[in-house]
Amino acid sequence: MNQAYEINAITQANNAIYHSFRTLDFRGASVYLTEDCDYITFNGMHLKGREEYITLHERLMNNFMFRGARLHGHIEQVRFLNENVAIVVATGAIRFRWQKRVPESRQSVNTTVWVKSPEGQWQMSAFHNCRIKKMNWLARWIMGSVKKKPDEKKPQIAPWIVGTTPPEYAPE
Repeated sequence: MNQAYEINAITQANNAIYHSFRTLDFRGASVYLTEDCDYITFNGMHLKGREEYITLHERLMNNFMFRGARLHGHIEQVRFLNENVAIVVATGAIRFRWQKRVPESRQSVNTTVWVKSPEGQWQMSAFHNCRIKKMNWLARWIMGSVKKKPDEKKPQIAPWIVGTTPPEYAPE
């Protein structure tokens, strides 16, 4: 498997979904979702299947508040479980038309499961979105003030940071 090629294919599919927020063509972008996909929104709503994804996003983005909004984000990490399944971690947020930039409070991290169809097309099978929130003082105290070291940088998607296939998922 050529990981760089596969990462590029997943990135292109992911970007097509992001682009649908600009064009409002959610039906067109839905080819990058499996027919039975699971889609969990940042507030815990569970959408089941392509049609629910399309319906919710069309209603949402055609609402006066979301009209002209843009989805901003990028892939942070890709890990292949085998040649046909990948776990992708990405960050992103919607920027409303009146905002110059996305507020930190609207940032989310999402985990997606991508599967390769028999035709070779990468499709999102599961999506789980979670709002990024700072821990309050009590949570920080309980967690022992777990903090990222200041010199640690977020990894950017590149073939050399992609993890190898864990032995328990290695194809036989």
